[in-house]
Amino acid sequence: MKDTRPVLICDLGKVLIDYDPNIIINRLLPYTNWSAMDICNLFATARFLEEFEKGRFSEEDFFHRLRKILSISDEIGKEDLKAIWNSMFFPIKEMFSFIRYIAGKNEVRIFLLSNISITHYEFLYSQYEELSLFEQSILSYKVGFRKPEKGIFRFALELAGASKDVFFTDDREQFVYAARELGIDAFVFKGYQDFIKQLQVRPAINKLIDNYLVEQGAC
Repeated sequence: MKDTRPVLICDLGKVLIDYDPNIIINRLLPYTNWSAMDICNLFATARFLEEFEKGRFSEEDFFHRLRKILSISDEIGKEDLKAIWNSMFFPIKEMFSFIRYIAGKNEVRIFLLSNISITHYEFLYSQYEELSLFEQSILSYKVGFRKPEKGIFRFALELAGASKDVFFTDDREQFVYAARELGIDAFVFKGYQDFIKQLQVRPAINKLIDNYLVEQGAC
């Protein structure tokens, strides 16, 4: 029997988990001659970071490249460098509470869709059990596409199958627009309260949201 339940697709970074790259930068400074500004610019423009998130090379290759580019001192070992790379994350607790609720009700299928490397995802998955609640995890390093490339959204739609109501939220407008071009009901994530309001006006899911708010004592 085809599953026609609504599908809610969530971005990960800045939606479920917040992050601050400055933490990584500041922790790298003692081991490199690069300035904080130069490292920041590298992170914003380096193609090899995008390629790593597409799964084009291994974790070992990535850290070898990072060490070579930044001339990182041998004083810091591989595991310590990896720990620094994974040190920038913070959970958005209200969103995790919401995910636990709707996963338990089983009325909506929940998917995760993220531009992310194997290093970051495996770390986050080991730290936050809520990530195991998603029916599908569409991850750039696994599927070989990054948002806003259409391929990653087509992958999500294929997994949604017979579901007529497919919702997607992301903190980046360009990613939301890319999803809309494929017919996905997408909206920009502007925080937990606005997220709930956005779902309340969607008939396929609003009753579940209203019940959630009642149980949370918000009504």
